[in-house]
Amino acid sequence: MTPRRGTSLAVAALLLAPALGDAQPERRARGEDAYLSGPNVEVTQDLPGDLVATGGTVHVGASVAETAILAGGNITVDGAVGDDLIAAGGEVVLRGHVGDDARLAGGTLRIAGRVEDDATLAGGTVRVERDGFVGGRAWLAGGEIVVAGTVGRQLRVAGRHVSIEGTVHGDVQVDAESLDIGPAARIDGDVVHRGPREPRIATGARVGGRIEHRPPAEARWAPAFAVLVWILLLAGLFVTGAVMILLFPRFTPAAAQTIRTDPWRSLGVGTLVLLGAPALMVALFVTGIGVPLGLVLLAAYLVALLVAYLLTALSLGMAGMRRLASEPAPSRGTLVLGLLGALVVLGLLRLVPVLGGLVSLAALLFGNGALVTELHRSYRGDRR
Repeated sequence: MTPRRGTSLAVAALLLAPALGDAQPERRARGEDAYLSGPNVEVTQDLPGDLVATGGTVHVGASVAETAILAGGNITVDGAVGDDLIAAGGEVVLRGHVGDDARLAGGTLRIAGRVEDDATLAGGTVRVERDGFVGGRAWLAGGEIVVAGTVGRQLRVAGRHVSIEGTVHGDVQVDAESLDIGPAARIDGDVVHRGPREPRIATGARVGGRIEHRPPAEARWAPAFAVLVWILLLAGLFVTGAVMILLFPRFTPAAAQTIRTDPWRSLGVGTLVLLGAPALMVALFVTGIGVPLGLVLLAAYLVALLVAYLLTALSLGMAGMRRLASEPAPSRGTLVLGLLGALVVLGLLRLVPVLGGLVSLAALLFGNGALVTELHRSYRGDRR
């Protein structure tokens, strides 16, 4: 992939756009670029620039000349994307054409179309269908991973169960509990599998290079160390969140409540913040004179990630305590108790492979959006 400053600046310009408008479905343009938001987003007209879209259902049926950034519950891309495709959702299906790289994250991910360069996918179930094509390298992570299509170069996979049934014109590296190589598989390079069991290779499969199995190396102290790190991290997050509640007793619960009252805006703004802020920082660093401002933005970005995760945890805790307690307005003690319970639940989910990473990503997306939205409301003096 070749970096394009125009795309980075376009994403940075759109960074805070959704926070400045109303909550209803909308379409706006910044020059040739556009973004869409709403419960159901349908792209039926060709777009000459970048596209940023968020919604419960997002369907891109027309062509996007440059980069498409999508977030939602169900995402389907049937049209052509001229540059990169970046998408996150419960289910993401690519049946169209991507001119450069594809980066997908979600519960179920399917490539049934064509990606000209590299593809990076992380989800619960990841499939490169028989008609799917990745021209460059494919980096896949998930619980169940199936590669039935074609990968033009190297294939690297990390997951629980991996099945290769298609063609790979390069080396294959797999970290998984089990690896199945089907009878129709064609692999031009080496196959290196790291896992507890030997790979199963069906009769008829063709591997051009060597096949190597490496048992995983486990340190005896690793589980105890992981538990200690988990406890320390949980304690640190809890103390930080409790201080936020005590120092900002109005703003913190209000921002957490935004996730529940305005979830799609939170998701959309959070996605733009998570993707757009690094692009803006890179643009500042490239200019030279923007380095001091870029450093300030970097520090603020890291703090925002921490606050975003805590706001999502507090929102979950408030929802749980609302079911258990009958208080019309939760006290600080109730908020702190709910925060602790939610952090424990999120911490346990983080221990689950793949799912933990997806949950953490969702927490950052929703929390960032709620933080930016509530900051804008506070700036306008729009107190609820």
